[in-house]
Amino acid sequence: MMMNFKNTLLLGHRGARGEALENTLAGFELAQNLQTAGLAGVEFDVQLSADGHLVVFHDDNLQRMCAQQSRIDQLSLAEIQRYVQSGHKITPLAHIAPTLEGFTYIELEIKTHERTDYRKLIRALMTDLIDSPLVSLPIVLTSFDVELHAGLQRNQLLQHMPRGLLIRTPETLLTATNTALQLGCVQLGIHYPLLNPAVIEHCHRYDLPVSAWTVNDSDTIEQLIAWQVDVIITDYPTYLLTC
Repeated sequence: MMMNFKNTLLLGHRGARGEALENTLAGFELAQNLQTAGLAGVEFDVQLSADGHLVVFHDDNLQRMCAQQSRIDQLSLAEIQRYVQSGHKITPLAHIAPTLEGFTYIELEIKTHERTDYRKLIRALMTDLIDSPLVSLPIVLTSFDVELHAGLQRNQLLQHMPRGLLIRTPETLLTATNTALQLGCVQLGIHYPLLNPAVIEHCHRYDLPVSAWTVNDSDTIEQLIAWQVDVIITDYPTYLLTC
C-alpha cells in the first residue's frame, strides 16, 4: 500500500542519496522522474571554491567522495572538475537548473566552515541565484550558520529569497524560533530525533513550517505525518513513494 503523505511534502536528500550518487545530475534526474509519484522536490548542498564558484557538493574536502585529501576551498572550479566521483563530475550550481525544473519545493543548503569567506560566498550566491535561471525556481536557502543568515538578511538582493534555519542539537532547538524570526527565516529544518508534537506545534504557533531531516524509516515518517510536520527529507524517495 502506498504511503499517504497528506499535507506533508517529501524531498529527496542530496537528490536521492540512497538510490543514486548524492548531489549529482543523475540523482536529480531520478528525483525528477518521481514527480508524478508525489515527490515535491529535492534537498542538496553547495560548497564555495577558491575562485568564488559554488559547486554541488556536501563535504568541504574530497576524501569521502573522490579519495583525495584536497579541500574544496583550496581548489579552483577547473581543478575541482578534474575529479570524478564514481563516474560523475562535480557539478557547478549554475549548471543544474534543468534538473530542478518542475519541482514545487527545493531546499539548497549552503555549507560553511571556519575558513569561510562570507563576502565571497554572498557574491557567489548573488551571481548564481539572482542572475540565472535558478532565480525562478521555488528554492529555500538553508544553513546552520547564523552569521551567514545575518549577511543574507542584510543583502538587498538575496534578502528576498526565503531562508530556513537548520537545527541539529537540543541546545539550539531551545531558542530556534526566536533565532529564526530575528534572522528573517521563514522555516526551521530540524534533525528528526529532536521532534515531537509539542515542538512542531510551537514552531507552527510562530508560523514557522518544520522540515524534518533525514528520515528513512517508514514508521517514523508515518508518525511525523500524524504530527503534521511540513516537510520530510529522505534518502529513499522511490521506496517511500511506492511502499
